[in-house]
Amino acid sequence: MSGAAQSEGEAALERVLAGAAAVAALLWEKGWAEGNAGNLSCDVTDLVPEAPSRRTEGPARPLPVEYAELGGRRVLVTESGSRMRDLAREPGRFCGILHLAPGGDAYALAWPGAGVPFAPTSELPSHLAIHAALRRLKSRRVAIVHTHPTELLALSHDAALQDEARLNRALWAVHPELALLLPEGLGLVRYLCPGTAQQGVAAGAAMERHRVALWEKHGAVAVGADFAEAFDRIDTVNKAARLLLLCRAAGYEPQGLTAAQLEELRGAAGAGGNAV
Repeated sequence: MSGAAQSEGEAALERVLAGAAAVAALLWEKGWAEGNAGNLSCDVTDLVPEAPSRRTEGPARPLPVEYAELGGRRVLVTESGSRMRDLAREPGRFCGILHLAPGGDAYALAWPGAGVPFAPTSELPSHLAIHAALRRLKSRRVAIVHTHPTELLALSHDAALQDEARLNRALWAVHPELALLLPEGLGLVRYLCPGTAQQGVAAGAAMERHRVALWEKHGAVAVGADFAEAFDRIDTVNKAARLLLLCRAAGYEPQGLTAAQLEELRGAAGAGGNAV
């Protein structure tokens, strides 16, 4: 790796880390990242051509599921147990780059490198499954944000809204911006034990059709071209959830937009959006 290429790779990595830090700060300020809640990841293969040459890869660590689409790729992830408020101050200390084996069934720590203790987020299976889905779709979106947006999470406990179509209709109706931003709607993933391969499979399947998904009674996940775009999507969805709950707290069900008004908005945004 030439000196110029290494310098370019390090500069690109610094930009990714700066983006992670900015969003981590927002998640903490929003109250969506209690304790060590939430995690981030980004496929940096095309952003960071190689890990800095002064660092060496650690031993291969097997994965419980094969992610063939990610063979040979490099994914930046947050560290297990890391707090968003700490990551906002020192992103380089609480992130690492995993280099997936050619078959996508194992990874090595490419950065910060061998000898440095680093354990990726416990929800790595979900992150990798979503990245694999994005690769299948040939998507430009490489960043993933998972967090616990308060009002949206509260709505996931409403039995009347535990239906994807009904939930989306309720959220679109109270916030026109959401219909413009997310015409394909919010994916709904039934509760599965966090961090399991099963949750990963469900998350990956949801993100083949959506850019934001609600993990029932757990949190939300979104994809974007960068961390900021993924955050914006969750922020807008949660604003709609907050509006719905505020109306209910005031003692009435919101009138919302009519079906004709929603159809007009969806048409303006290009109905049938997907996760590409």
